[in-house]
Amino acid sequence: MVQLQDGSVGTSWIDVQFLKTATEQLVECRRVLKYTYTFAYYLDPSDKTGKKERFEHHQEMLEKFTENLSELSEMSLDKMDRTGVVNMTRVVDRFVKNLCKYVEDGMEIED
Repeated sequence: MVQLQDGSVGTSWIDVQFLKTATEQLVECRRVLKYTYTFAYYLDPSDKTGKKERFEHHQEMLEKFTENLSELSEMSLDKMDRTGVVNMTRVVDRFVKNLCKYVEDGMEIED
C-alpha cells in the first residue's frame, strides 16, 4: 500500500485503503472456495433434492465474483474504477456470508 501511495502523485493513504479491503476480501473468498471444493466432493450426488447442484451453482458464482474482483483490483491505479472495486468488494462480501449461512442452515430452500 505504501509503495502504491508513494508511486502515485497526489495519492494519500485513504485513496488506496479500498484496495487493502478488496485484497482482504479476495483472501477470504479464496479460503472459502478452498473448502467448498472438498465440501462439494462429499455431497451425495444421488440426493434427489438437488442440494449438490445448487451448491455447485453457488460455488461457481463465487468463483466468478472472486475473479471479477481480482481483475478490478489488479488494474493500475490511474485506470482503476474505485467505485467499481468498492461495490464489487461489498457484493462479494455479502455473497460469501450468504453462502456460508446457506451451508450452516443445512442448504434448505426457504419458502
